[in-house]
Amino acid sequence: MEKFHCFLTQNSIVGFVVLTFVISTVSFVLMFMVPGAQTPESKSGLPVWLIAIWSPNIAVVIIWLAKKNLIEKIQLAFSIPPFSWWMLLAFIPFLIAAIILISENIKGNVIEWSNFKMSYILPLLLINLFMGPLGEELGWRAFLYPSLTTKYGWMAGALVVGAIWAIWHAPLWAIDSPQSKIPFWAFFLNVVFLSMLMGMIYNHSQGSIIAVVLLHLTFNVSLGVIDILDSHQPGEFVIKSLYFYVPTVLILSGIHEVITTNKCTFEVS
Repeated sequence: MEKFHCFLTQNSIVGFVVLTFVISTVSFVLMFMVPGAQTPESKSGLPVWLIAIWSPNIAVVIIWLAKKNLIEKIQLAFSIPPFSWWMLLAFIPFLIAAIILISENIKGNVIEWSNFKMSYILPLLLINLFMGPLGEELGWRAFLYPSLTTKYGWMAGALVVGAIWAIWHAPLWAIDSPQSKIPFWAFFLNVVFLSMLMGMIYNHSQGSIIAVVLLHLTFNVSLGVIDILDSHQPGEFVIKSLYFYVPTVLILSGIHEVITTNKCTFEVS
């Protein structure tokens, strides 16, 4: 146990990645072994899915406990940061979804606007919050991203986190999940560019992940809304959204470099 403790404190980045993938892999194995566990909508499936989704947070909590700084790190992650215009990037997924829907409507393609009801908003927000960003971002953005950024710079940190984050989702393509309907290459690129947006937001959030959680949430909710409107298959929408995410993120990255002149500093775990 002492060796494990030393490993986590001295090799935190590797320890975090290994723990995250071990916990999520065990969960995915259970999805195949436990009847009905391949969907979070079943009583047997929900706890298994929550463990998988929350595996980055579980992993980082174990590391912070080993380092004896858990409370301090959680307080920083959920602190209210001074406002920065970069935080408005959290709403880009809604903007891109709106542009795609409006363009499809102009083309005369059918969009089932009547499918969406105001009563769907709160469930969409809560389900996507707990089954996504709230379970992941302590690990990905409050720990892994700043740790990598300190060593390699913000862009490399964002790209590496994005790649690991996308690969972590890969087992979802082995089951009948919403993600499996998206080509993995398109999902991978989308997640990497989303990670870059998150990096830019985090760089101006004083160690808080609140705005990053909001970006993750708006991305997931926009996919949910598109699905409800029955205007696109998930894969088709994700591919179309890349036409907007790629140039937007590249332009913003250039602006970010000019403004910050590579002098961003981060609190390291």
